[in-house]
Amino acid sequence: MAINNKRLLSILSALVVTVALFADNGVNSPYSRFGLGTLSDQNLAINRQMGGLGYAMRDTRFINLLNPASLAQADTLTMLFEAGFSLQNVNFKENGQKINAHNANFDYIAMKFRLRKGLGMSFGVLPYSNVGYSFSSRNINLDSEMGNNTSSTDSYSGSGGIYQPFVAIGWSPLANLSIGLSASYIYGDISHKVASTFDDTSIRNRARYYNIDVSSYKLDFGAQYDILLGKGHGMTLGLIYSLGHDLGADAQVVEQTIQGGSIQVSDTARISNGFSLPHTIGFGAMYNLKNRWKFGVDYTYQTWSTSDFFGHDKGLDRSKISLGAEYAPGKISRNILKRMSYRAGAYYAQPYTEVNGKKGCDEFGLSAGFSIPLANQINKRMSMLHISGQVVRMEPRTSGMIAETCLRINLGITFNEGWFSKMKVE
Repeated sequence: MAINNKRLLSILSALVVTVALFADNGVNSPYSRFGLGTLSDQNLAINRQMGGLGYAMRDTRFINLLNPASLAQADTLTMLFEAGFSLQNVNFKENGQKINAHNANFDYIAMKFRLRKGLGMSFGVLPYSNVGYSFSSRNINLDSEMGNNTSSTDSYSGSGGIYQPFVAIGWSPLANLSIGLSASYIYGDISHKVASTFDDTSIRNRARYYNIDVSSYKLDFGAQYDILLGKGHGMTLGLIYSLGHDLGADAQVVEQTIQGGSIQVSDTARISNGFSLPHTIGFGAMYNLKNRWKFGVDYTYQTWSTSDFFGHDKGLDRSKISLGAEYAPGKISRNILKRMSYRAGAYYAQPYTEVNGKKGCDEFGLSAGFSIPLANQINKRMSMLHISGQVVRMEPRTSGMIAETCLRINLGITFNEGWFSKMKVE
């Protein structure tokens, strides 16, 4: 086999551009203030359409990174290249007041190809978590006895995120069994600022900065097993495990008092052994009827209780369950509706952090979408355009917290290219 060097160079260049684009993560959520931010599950286009389902999903037409064992299913002489984007509108509601925020995001880039029969490989860049918020609150405090006005404004802001370039491989040692491994380099920085500004200029203002710099690794293992139930229908079982470990992150908290625009006092505290990746275990099952109907369920458990973020916010063990279904007519027809694939799903996830000493928000999601085949007249291969809508609700467990409702439009495109070719000697 020979690889087209120009195309390979184009892909490597795209990876560099992707890393730069991830610098603006496009997230707006006050809850990204806690923990490592808003977690980004490793969902690609079809996973998003099905409520984040994927542990038991395997398909030669698409890339599924939720279980690296699925990479063993790859077509000969085919390179799949996929990129994802999202547009979202978020509504925040607190004490009867509503605020909207809009943003767009470049989400991921990934490739998949076959090395040999039963052995597939993928690499790309994914986000692990995102931080992005800016809000303030007003404190009115009039001291009638002293005649002082100690009213102040508390402002909160944060930015950054953690990202993971990865290389993954899937191998099928037996006809019905596949195993896989994904290795990622996770890196990034997260910054938070909390400031109190007083109306009375004789009172010193206060500011506190939280910073963390991450540079570590992440290992994910997976397995899938096919069970033939009868003619035309069967089931796939999937299992994943992600290694938990201390991030060894360099974190610090800087406290300052400011008056007249000048820093009067500045103290720095360093934090070690407060951040870690959780042990993650997940399993799923997917029923397949004649390659037209698919129904699946996934369950995930993460041990976040081993983390105490910045020395005061406690992590919480997290469970998530996803349900999804697919209908793919797969017919050769002039009617585009009969050649499209349709998917829908839902999920529920528990919080992984505390918010001011209390459990955070429960997360509910509903999604639906479709994939449109796009014929390439040059190489006669079929690419796919994926479109889905998603509603995500962050429901507070206690009163006084902000409720979030996010409407997200996900766009993905999978290019199917003949990147590998046999050498011909004349």
